[in-house]
Amino acid sequence: MLAAEIRRIVGRRGSYWSAILVGLATVVTVIIVRLTQSGDAGGTELLDAADPMSVPATLMAVLVGALAGSYDTSQGTMRYLVMTGVPRWRLYATRVLGTAIATLTCCAPAVVLTIVGAYAFRHSSFTDPTLSADLGAAWAYVANPLVFGLVSVGVGSLLHSNGAAIGVSLGFSLGGAILTGLIGNYLSETFADYLLPAAADIAAQLDRHQHIALASAFAAVAAWLIAFVGAGLWRVLRDEY
Repeated sequence: MLAAEIRRIVGRRGSYWSAILVGLATVVTVIIVRLTQSGDAGGTELLDAADPMSVPATLMAVLVGALAGSYDTSQGTMRYLVMTGVPRWRLYATRVLGTAIATLTCCAPAVVLTIVGAYAFRHSSFTDPTLSADLGAAWAYVANPLVFGLVSVGVGSLLHSNGAAIGVSLGFSLGGAILTGLIGNYLSETFADYLLPAAADIAAQLDRHQHIALASAFAAVAAWLIAFVGAGLWRVLRDEY
């Protein structure tokens, strides 16, 4: 079942392959800009840019996740999947896990290119990457796409409509970041750090110097994921197909 789900996600070439190309194009653009500006495009400084470089990948992961969550119902195939006798929770769990794996594979080429670029374009031994820096950059790049991709699966499963799922999911990822910034500026920076966009960013950067502890940021991300993915599961279990 899992392999079939991954093949279906990959088969939606408009979203899946676009996600890969957008990620690669972002890394190439950053390397070219750094070469033209300073002549030093590699080293640990390129690895440090992994988190901001993942923003386009996050938006593409939202599209992949939203379609994964809503596609079966909007196309009318969910009723046939239910008729196979497979429990609904298992169908949903397969969809969530398949989206997670597909998101990671979407991000993998850009991660590899970033790490290769960090070694190939370094001009000073002082900026030589280390294994821990490589692993940190890989995590920083995939964390936000993975989180918001899974959130979008929950939203898509909850709303059923492809268009609505994509719109609402993009609203959460873009509008949520703006709202978090406003809350941090005008109300409470500590409270803002518990909201999903800030907490996911802290977890992605493994940042121990924010207003909340790193463990608290991971706990906040887990709580938000449980809420969104759980809402999608609730809808799948209750619907009549």
